[in-house]
Amino acid sequence: MTGAEFPASDPLGSVQVRAGLGWQYALADLALILFLVTASALARQQPPAPPAVTSAPTAPALADPVAVWRAGPGGPSLETWLAGQTLDPRQRLTIVARYSGGHAQEAFARAQGVMAEVKVLPRSTRMVVEPAPMDDLSATLTWDS
Repeated sequence: MTGAEFPASDPLGSVQVRAGLGWQYALADLALILFLVTASALARQQPPAPPAVTSAPTAPALADPVAVWRAGPGGPSLETWLAGQTLDPRQRLTIVARYSGGHAQEAFARAQGVMAEVKVLPRSTRMVVEPAPMDDLSATLTWDS
């Protein structure tokens, strides 16, 4: 018996087995090599960076007003009203100008005009211009944090 031959007593006769010589074996070897190369590359790949944490902006904590001023005929000016208040450096003055019908510039000008009349504004003063059903100008003193 030579090499991979079966004995002569085999009912099929003498058949020579040729392992690993067909195109299927070459294709299987290439597929295995491709799999190993891909797995090796993925193992060395850096993990993706975690997504950037974006926190939603937090709204300031607004307290209930300590005092409220509204512009109107016969009422005191903002400066007179502020002079009558006991001011504390921790308080915030908020001037709110509300406008209707897309007149934001006019509301802003009204708020600026009222602020310009005050000789000494509190250290923490802000101006808010917002749409509303009707035009209005007011101010509040609060203990905002």
